[in-house]
Amino acid sequence: MPGYAALGEPWWIALVWILVAGHLTNMVNTLYLHRSATHGGVVFHPVVEHAMRFWCWLTTGIVTKEWVAIHRKHHAYADREGDPHSPTLEGLANIAFGGLFFYRKAAKDETLLEKYGKGTPDDWVERNVYTKRRGLGLRIMLVLNLYLFGIIPGLIVWTCMVFWMPLTGNIINGLGHALGYRTFGTRDDSRNLYPWGIWILGEELHNNHHADPRSAKFKAHWWEFDIGWLYIRILSVLRLANVLYARTATPREFAAKFYRDSADRMNRRLDRALSRIQRTREAGLLRIERAREEQSLVRLDRAATRARARLDRVRTGKFARVARAKAEAGAELDRARDAARTRILRAVEA
Repeated sequence: MPGYAALGEPWWIALVWILVAGHLTNMVNTLYLHRSATHGGVVFHPVVEHAMRFWCWLTTGIVTKEWVAIHRKHHAYADREGDPHSPTLEGLANIAFGGLFFYRKAAKDETLLEKYGKGTPDDWVERNVYTKRRGLGLRIMLVLNLYLFGIIPGLIVWTCMVFWMPLTGNIINGLGHALGYRTFGTRDDSRNLYPWGIWILGEELHNNHHADPRSAKFKAHWWEFDIGWLYIRILSVLRLANVLYARTATPREFAAKFYRDSADRMNRRLDRALSRIQRTREAGLLRIERAREEQSLVRLDRAATRARARLDRVRTGKFARVARAKAEAGAELDRARDAARTRILRAVEA
């Protein structure tokens, strides 16, 4: 190995490499994984997209489908039960320092991946290299750093590069839902970390993003600066990116639209609830009518049974009386016959 001196003695060379690599990782995160693959606000030229996919594999080992699915579910359940990494539910310290564990836990949920991971790359390279051999890129980057800087410095540089993505992710997922200012009254606890989070390339404008997730542009105020959006505009000029949707309204206009849309959604939910109540009421009334009819039929059956029983008893009693009368008449007739026979015999003898 050429050792650390291979790239010069000054320690700042390794530091510059860490910062440049970290910046590229942040760029891949916000441009490709977040704004393009997850929300579809921008589409990149295939060469640019694959370059970002390759860098993501080389420095993070992240599988696009996993990252996209987890982030989409985060938006679907932001700061509510079901959010994979909410500091409101799990605690700020747990997300800020242990967000990677929550990510890995969610990434093992196959149902989550299939439901929220639709539309992500599924070509041969993605399946057989970036997914099946997700750790190979990290090992290649480790060997490269060891070759460039030597064993100890190379390990330090590689460790910083590997943990760069979890660090920025934990900052956004943790502090981005706990500290900072809010431009939009979203239903979650998202916050903007601008300006001190500007090094995250626009991801610090988290509240702006949650208010309009599909927008490829995160800035809302004129004084906010979204570096990721700047890169997208440059790539658009070079015909290497196509913006499908970007926020154009001012915060006041967007807020008005947001509240109108919220009111419309609430009205639609209220209408659906009233419809369900009406259907339930009608179904309940129908069940009551059916129950009444069934009860009436049961009462009629019981009355008929009682009537048949009484008739049977009457018939049985009548038949018994007739039988007794017949028996008594027969006995009386037999006695009369015996008496007549006796009188005739006495007369003959006399």
